[in-house]
Amino acid sequence: MEEPSRDITAAPARQPWWSRPDARVAALSLLVGLAAVVSTAALAAGGVALPQGAMGQFGLPGLVLLFAVTEGFAIHLRVRRGGHALSLTEIPMVLALLSLDPTIAVLARVTGGGAGLLLLRRQRGAKLGFNLALIGVQSAVAAAVFGALGDAAPQLTLRVWLASYAAMLLADMAAVVLVTAAISLHDDPGEWRRLPAAMRGVPLVAIGTTIALVSGLAVERNHWAALLLAIVSVVLFLAYRAYLAQHQGHAQVDQLYAFTRALDGTDDTDDLVRVILGQARDQLRAEHAELVVLPGDGQPARRTTMSGPVGTITQSLERAPEYAWWTPALAGQAVLDPVLAGESGGGMAVPVPLGEVNGALIVSGCLPDIGGFDSDGLRLFQALANHASVSLAKASLVDRLRQEAEEKEYLALHDPLTGLPNRRLFQGLLDAALDAARHDDNGPAVILLDLDRFKEVNDALGHDTGDAVLGEVSTRLQERIGTRGRVARLGGDEFALLLPRVHSIEEALSVGGDIARELERPVQLGPLSLNARASIGIAVAPVHGDDTQTLLRRADVAMYAAKGSRTGLRVYLPEDDQNTPHRLALITDLRETIRRRDLLVVFQPKLDPHTGAVTGAEALARWHHPEHGNIPPDQFIPLAEHSGLVRPLTLHVLEVALRRCAAWRRAGHDLHVAVNLSPNSLLDPSLPDLVSRLLSQTGTPASALTLEITESTIMADQEGSLATLNRLNELGVKLSIDDFGTGYSSLGRLRELPIHEVKIDKSFVQRIAIDHRDRAVVRSAVQLGHALDLEVVAEGVEDQDTYNYLAREGCNIVQGYLISRPLPPDEFSAWLSNRAAGNVIHQRFSA
Repeated sequence: MEEPSRDITAAPARQPWWSRPDARVAALSLLVGLAAVVSTAALAAGGVALPQGAMGQFGLPGLVLLFAVTEGFAIHLRVRRGGHALSLTEIPMVLALLSLDPTIAVLARVTGGGAGLLLLRRQRGAKLGFNLALIGVQSAVAAAVFGALGDAAPQLTLRVWLASYAAMLLADMAAVVLVTAAISLHDDPGEWRRLPAAMRGVPLVAIGTTIALVSGLAVERNHWAALLLAIVSVVLFLAYRAYLAQHQGHAQVDQLYAFTRALDGTDDTDDLVRVILGQARDQLRAEHAELVVLPGDGQPARRTTMSGPVGTITQSLERAPEYAWWTPALAGQAVLDPVLAGESGGGMAVPVPLGEVNGALIVSGCLPDIGGFDSDGLRLFQALANHASVSLAKASLVDRLRQEAEEKEYLALHDPLTGLPNRRLFQGLLDAALDAARHDDNGPAVILLDLDRFKEVNDALGHDTGDAVLGEVSTRLQERIGTRGRVARLGGDEFALLLPRVHSIEEALSVGGDIARELERPVQLGPLSLNARASIGIAVAPVHGDDTQTLLRRADVAMYAAKGSRTGLRVYLPEDDQNTPHRLALITDLRETIRRRDLLVVFQPKLDPHTGAVTGAEALARWHHPEHGNIPPDQFIPLAEHSGLVRPLTLHVLEVALRRCAAWRRAGHDLHVAVNLSPNSLLDPSLPDLVSRLLSQTGTPASALTLEITESTIMADQEGSLATLNRLNELGVKLSIDDFGTGYSSLGRLRELPIHEVKIDKSFVQRIAIDHRDRAVVRSAVQLGHALDLEVVAEGVEDQDTYNYLAREGCNIVQGYLISRPLPPDEFSAWLSNRAAGNVIHQRFSA
């Protein structure tokens, strides 16, 4: 006979009865029991006549005792987590069918079998009820089949033999099906797939039936043959149990191999944990399986539990419990507790080393009918844990590598400070938007914005405050643009917005205006209130370009045009674009001209307006292009500044100027020479050394060199500029503030600088004859310079009235077209000679 070896326990309350496993099995038990009662009643009403001859001498008490003994000592056949109990009840059942009334035979089978289950196998509750119902149906099926196929002859004919085999086989198959149904309803719908494996006990039914028939014939001849029957039955029971034990041992090896294959089938840690827990429950026939991992690698303690056929519940703990029955496993010691308090069937726990952290694999709640957990099960559990440890370590490594790859991929496409797309991802988004609008006049718009004077925030308040401002700007942009587009941070304080589809330039301008107004709101950082005004440039496809690079470049051009014009918002205009092919070609030609030292250096005289004596000259660069003719300085100087050529250009002018100055002085002209420095020159720590080397090579005294620096150059980096200016001053070089009056320097700042002269910008000088406001500015500048013990130079003197006014106000040095235009070196030397010979009319101020 067969029965389910699964616990049937109460389900949680407040659930529909059909959703609870024990309720479903209870309903099946009720149906089976009802079927058993109906079938038995039908047998009683049918009056089936069975052969009753020699078999009758066994008697009802003897058969009931045989039923109890054979049911009490069963062989357990494992099928995954389920189990089927096999017994030799076919022997007393055949004898009962041959000896008793069918109704009495069924009652004897139920009574004796129930006693064996209750007293010998100690079953209780719903499990006992299901097995009693199963015994009743099994007995009724056997009696009905035997009655339908057998005959009432007093001898054991061939027909009776065949009827006995058919009755036992069909009854046992019905029991296997019902047991499988019970397991499936309880918690494992996949049990039906393993029905063929459960049929492996059917051959024992045929053997038991044969023994019963042979025993019947033997007992008919001699009553002592019953002793032989008992001996054969015991030997058969022991032999088959040994066979099944050996088979189950081989099955464990197969299952261990299947376990390792299942572990190798996945690299995902969560899936792997599910496989480990499921396999541990199945192979050790436990109700619960758990994996506990101590905290480590910045991760909290984790406890993953599997209860039921499929569900897993993961709970993160701050730390492992101070003590539990399985705690020694975390320290590397296997634990076997066959009588675990509060858990039927005991529990086992084995260590699972996971590199630098420890873990434990735990099973508890051993399923009934296998005698509980034992040392053999513990050894199998340790083998499983060793394989699980290796697989978990590999999966953890794969997870870390995968996470690092994902983080690297994310960082490669996103800005780490704001989490916005970076330039690379933004270009990809723009590519996709252009492809989507390839055949549409309504293309995407690119809006670039750069925060004005953001460097001052970083310098004055620190980069933490600057980062907070960038974060607030990022948030505002995303909230303002919403679902209309995407926001990206291209680097530094530069952001980009992509509008995938706009109908007109005016629509893009409207969005740009909204952004500008949003950023004009003060940024509140604690007690600080900062302004984050931006310069915004816009380019719209296909009007301004139909490829990514062109749109980005032209939006950038528009942004810098907005910054330069202080308008705040600007759409791309061709006249703003200086990065044309012509301009790039000029940069290439300028680089080659400087390399060949073909750039012309001219000199504009400077003289004392009170004496008319020439005091020096300003060295100026001029470029005559072989194709385009003379290129004005206000065109090629910016080219040099933006292309990195300004340093070699400055050094070329400086060297030529010093060599000429040395020649003039050798010719008897005690002159100085002035050279303009580029804005980045003062940030070059090697500049003083270069100047010193050139002074030494040309034989020019340091006092004969004046270096002119603009106010804005000094104010851009006061600390760095001051260090370089101090070193130049230590050489003996004179320092001059060029374009004085156009910058933002304070009187206090000027007083701290090691300068020797100020040079009034020509924009004030050229109009003093006609504009009283410019006269006031020049008068104030002269007075300020003298108050600071500085020489005052005025440039742009082009008429006699201006010359006279500057002389009256006490200006020390003047230069301009009235005196001379800038002259090539040889012409300047000739001009000096003519002036010394008296060929140039001496102009002197007269009151």
